[in-house]
Amino acid sequence: MSSPQPPPGPKPPPQPAPSGSHPSSGPKQVPVAPRPQGSEMLAELMQTQRQLTQIMHETRDLRAKLNRRSHQMQVLQQVSEILAATSKGGQVVSVVLDVLAQEFHCRRAVVWTLEDGGAGYVPKDGNGLSRAEWSALRLPAPNPFPATPLVLFQSQWLDSVSDEGRLGALRGTDGAHLFFIPFEHQLLLLGFAVLAMPNDRKWEEDDLDSITILQRQAAVSLYNAWLFRDLSEQRDALQRQTLELERVNDALREADQLKSEFLALTSHELRTPLTGILGFTRLVMDGLYDDAEEMRSMLQDSYSSGQHLLGLLNDILDLAKIESGKLEVHPEPYSLPLLLEEVRPIAEAYPRKPGVELIWPENLDIPEVVVDPSRLKQVMLNLLSNALKFTKEGSVSVQVERHPGLISLLVVDTGIGVSQEAQTRLFQKFAQAEGGHSREYGGTGLGLVICKHLMEMMGGTISLSSDGLGTGSTLSITVGIA
Repeated sequence: MSSPQPPPGPKPPPQPAPSGSHPSSGPKQVPVAPRPQGSEMLAELMQTQRQLTQIMHETRDLRAKLNRRSHQMQVLQQVSEILAATSKGGQVVSVVLDVLAQEFHCRRAVVWTLEDGGAGYVPKDGNGLSRAEWSALRLPAPNPFPATPLVLFQSQWLDSVSDEGRLGALRGTDGAHLFFIPFEHQLLLLGFAVLAMPNDRKWEEDDLDSITILQRQAAVSLYNAWLFRDLSEQRDALQRQTLELERVNDALREADQLKSEFLALTSHELRTPLTGILGFTRLVMDGLYDDAEEMRSMLQDSYSSGQHLLGLLNDILDLAKIESGKLEVHPEPYSLPLLLEEVRPIAEAYPRKPGVELIWPENLDIPEVVVDPSRLKQVMLNLLSNALKFTKEGSVSVQVERHPGLISLLVVDTGIGVSQEAQTRLFQKFAQAEGGHSREYGGTGLGLVICKHLMEMMGGTISLSSDGLGTGSTLSITVGIA
């Protein structure tokens, strides 16, 4: 079988043998030209460089953002500790305002809280404004911005229409944008802050998250402060009520004691003149007298005892009328000198210690006064009776003084005087300057109480002054000039 013949045509040139190889060893290799790889490697290096630079910038931004976030968290942690330790709304507001001003670099800021029983929002603190400026920025409740429908529990920017120009001082001449931060708890807007920010300010997500945390902390703290204040007010009110009840109970106990003493004294006071009346009458009926003069003296003593008994009963009846509101007075213009002339003979007949002088004013030239003549006469006789009863030596004088629109009548005695402690209760029912059943001086203790009510009903006053026991006393009444 014959071998195949090569195809006709030109033959390929022979390839040089690689160095070191034997011409007869293996097939011959065709040489390949080298590839230019330097430019591609340079491009790859530059691309890698750009990527590394971008990663470095991103890492730096992330590190700065992380540092800022960490700083915000530390600040919020410190604020949380401070707010948890305080129970005063003013301190809460001050802390929140400091954080807002320092951390968010606002130009101006004001914080409001719900006050006046929920009637309005009162500015409690401000930054970047004078106190006079921010304290005038009161806003209504429950919607502080009634001109626009706001979602009050959501932070938001305020347009110029929202505040109707009332926050002009906060907005300022630079036309800063206002950012509204509410402090809401249990659907109650307890307060809010408004920040004046630069026009180009954009809130970052981290900033909004920090504001949200601060909102919650501030709202809870304001709510706790409100509860604490409310509880404190209730506690103070209960303490005042307790003290008032204790005072009333003490007064009731004292009144009960005085009333018991009054009943015992009144029984004695009524029994004494009644016993005299019955005794003198029996002596006259039995004819146990020597002559007509002695009988007349007995009848006179019986009549005096009857008059005294009638006076005691009148005092009790007057007090009952005063307490029931049925006692009436009828003021009218009346001559004071004439009234004193009517009082004088009655007072001259009152019993008094030997040597006690009764002194009357002379040649009075005073205008008429507006009084109920019979009631003023009753007051004067009561004061003179007391003065004579408590004066052992010296004098009892009636003095008249004129003041602008008023006339003062003074009954001045040199008697036993009144202690400072007794003066505080002298115009109380059933009270006298000296207590006890074995008193040297009689009386029911109603006279001055009745006089006080009568003078007040006539538009006048009554008062007592004394430097103490043994120094005498002065009773003064004032009446208006007609």
